[in-house]
Amino acid sequence: MIIIKSNANHPIEINLDTLEKANLNNMNLHRALLSKANLRGASLIKADLRSAELEGADLSYTNLTEAELMVAYACGANLMFANLIHSKLNGTDLRDANLLNADLTGADVWNANFQRAKLQGAIMRCNRLSEANLKGAFYDDSTEWPDDFDPLERGAQKIG
Repeated sequence: MIIIKSNANHPIEINLDTLEKANLNNMNLHRALLSKANLRGASLIKADLRSAELEGADLSYTNLTEAELMVAYACGANLMFANLIHSKLNGTDLRDANLLNADLTGADVWNANFQRAKLQGAIMRCNRLSEANLKGAFYDDSTEWPDDFDPLERGAQKIG
C-alpha cells in the first residue's frame, strides 16, 4: 500500500507496492505531493494531476494522454519520451524539465512555462503554444513545431 500525501488535506491511498510502471489511469491525484517520485513508465491516462507537485519526479516513458496537469509544479521533472497527447498543461511550470522526445501533440499549453526545458526531438505541435513561455528552452532540428511557428521568436535556443 502506497500513501501519497496531498495538499488537499486528505492522503491518497493506492493499493500498489511501487508507482513505477503503475496503472494510474483516471486517478484523482489533485494536489498530490510527488516531488522526486519514480513514476517511470506509469500509465496516467486521463489522470487528474491539477496543482500536483512533481518537482524532480521521474515521469519518463509515462503515458499522460489527456491528463490534467493544470498549474502543476514540474520543475526539473524528467518527461523524456513521455506521451502528453491532448493533455492540459495550462499554467504548468516545466522550467528545466527534460522533455527529450516527448509527444505534446494537441496539448493545451496556454501560459505553461518551458524556460530552459530540453525539447530536443519533442513533438511540440501544441495548442496555444504562442502563449507559452519558451525563453531559454533548448531544441534541435528534430523538434517538431506547428506550421508557421518560429521558436526563435519566442526565445527558444537552437542547439546542435
